[in-house]
Amino acid sequence: MKSRLLIAGFMFAVVIFGNLDLQAQEQEIYSVNDCIKIALKNNTDIVTSQSNYQMSQAGLRSAWGNFMPSITASAQWRRRNEDLIMFRFKDFVQSKDSYYYGVELNQPLFTGFANYAMLQKNRAEEKMYKYYLTGTQQQTVLEVKEKYYEVLKSEQLLVVAEEFLLASQQELRRIEAMEEIGSASRAEVYQQKVRVGENKLSLIDAQNALSNAKAQLNYTLGIDVNTELDLDDDILEVSDVDVNYEALVNQALENRVDYQAAHQNVNSAKADVTLQRSDYYPSVSLRGEYSWFDVKFPESTQALEEFDNYSVSLNLSMTLFQGFKTRANVSSAKASLMMAQAELEQTKRQVMLDVKTAVLNVQKAAENIEVTQENLVSAEEDYRLASERYRVGSGTLLEQMNAESSLSSAKANRIEALYDYQYYLAALELAVGNLKVVY
Repeated sequence: MKSRLLIAGFMFAVVIFGNLDLQAQEQEIYSVNDCIKIALKNNTDIVTSQSNYQMSQAGLRSAWGNFMPSITASAQWRRRNEDLIMFRFKDFVQSKDSYYYGVELNQPLFTGFANYAMLQKNRAEEKMYKYYLTGTQQQTVLEVKEKYYEVLKSEQLLVVAEEFLLASQQELRRIEAMEEIGSASRAEVYQQKVRVGENKLSLIDAQNALSNAKAQLNYTLGIDVNTELDLDDDILEVSDVDVNYEALVNQALENRVDYQAAHQNVNSAKADVTLQRSDYYPSVSLRGEYSWFDVKFPESTQALEEFDNYSVSLNLSMTLFQGFKTRANVSSAKASLMMAQAELEQTKRQVMLDVKTAVLNVQKAAENIEVTQENLVSAEEDYRLASERYRVGSGTLLEQMNAESSLSSAKANRIEALYDYQYYLAALELAVGNLKVVY
């Protein structure tokens, strides 16, 4: 009975730990979205963009602060080497000590529109840097997808290289056996050995390409380049995509963050022109001050009320001449505005070009999928027929080797077409501004 319990407990532990091990293995498979999340956390360009965005937010809060009053308070105790004589409560009092405290409030009422211009400028810059951050994130997403697909493509090409090496080795053994019975020549054996050697070189190239692709992906993710990641290879979907150029351009002009950032750059430049012109106008502020001074530390409310005072003033100031500095600043701001408007137009042209290029690439990739599928079917049939003819003696080894080479190229082209299509779809989403950022 005791032994049965031990066996049951052991089987239970095996099942539990086996399930845990399977779960751990399942968790080690990284989807493309998992890799995107890792890259978004580790990418240094994103960290820089986030810092710039945070600084722009601080600048916007500072601009709002220009509308609020500034309040300063001060207090002082002072001891002199000579007595200070002060009339205090109808008597003259001598003291080396003195006490002071005061509060001052300064409220700007009109600054020549400088406050409003600064607010508009910082608000536009805050939006601009937010667009820059989103753009950097989207570019990172596209780069991760490109490297991810490159790894999967390299894995498939490695499988093809292994298959053809194994097939050529088996064919070499068959030809060597045929040579022993006189059905094949020594030249055919050497020809097949050369073919085996070529396939070995192709396998080495495929292995090296896969290692490089994995290192590039890890670098993009911001992790150790030697880290091994198991990727989810069930991602190939070929579906029809609407590639109406005019509609996609309209979407891009609404969604592209670089185009929106260029708009905000123009708004910032316009606000800067107003800001530089503010020196032509007077500034008006309201000032209030309350202070207290005595030669003795206050010991009663009466002492506080007796020696305090307050004042309220309305101040107006205007710069009359700054050595043409204001005029030069305004001219410089106008030039910056013209540059920002030119950059906006250039960005619009770039958006249209990006969409056109992405549409052409998607169309080409879709056509490549159809053509490579047809070529693969033809190459498989040609290889089958060439191999059959060689086996029955009506064909040559050279024909079979040529057919094998064509089949190898057809399989490789098919794999590249499928993964290139996935990448160009993502590039089209980026060009239109619809590429999603996964957090």
